Amino acid sequence: MTRNKKIFLYIAYFILILITLGLFIITRLDFNPVLFTVFISTFTTIFHFTIRFSFAYIICNLIKKLIRYDAWWFREKPFEKMLYRILFVKKWKETLPTWNEGDFKVSLNESEIVLNNMCFAEAYHEVCMVLSFIPIIFSIWWGQVWVFFWTSLGGAVFDSLFVLIQRFNRPRVLKYYNRTKN
Repeated sequence: MTRNKKIFLYIAYFILILITLGLFIITRLDFNPVLFTVFISTFTTIFHFTIRFSFAYIICNLIKKLIRYDAWWFREKPFEKMLYRILFVKKWKETLPTWNEGDFKVSLNESEIVLNNMCFAEAYHEVCMVLSFIPIIFSIWWGQVWVFFWTSLGGAVFDSLFVLIQRFNRPRVLKYYNRTKN
């Protein structure tokens, strides 16, 4: 992702925080069920941005030593090739953004580094998938469990797309690595 796109994303995040705070104040002063639902949706969206910008990255850095391309979790499973064909991963994988494109280019890095970067990216998005469901806890105080559930599910599905891309690409990079290593 280009620097300008990253800056735009951070600005959008900040604006969303301001909108959410405004909606919170408005719904506290004069309750409106529609605005309250919009508030919950924007609050959950901010939470999803926040876990992606901070929590997931921190967690992955704590477990970084466990994140290696040859670890069991990151090895290709027997059912995966068929799953990728069913989901047409090869056709849509290039349409999603990459935060740091240079981390995944074999022309810029050693293959082993790229493989481990791919595993780190996969683990990062898997952590995000799990953390995506934390906002459901807020339904204890604010109700609207279905709004929290659907926004959380949407966040988890979004991250699963990036997990699929990493798992789809890694065997190909590993094959290249094994050919060039010898």
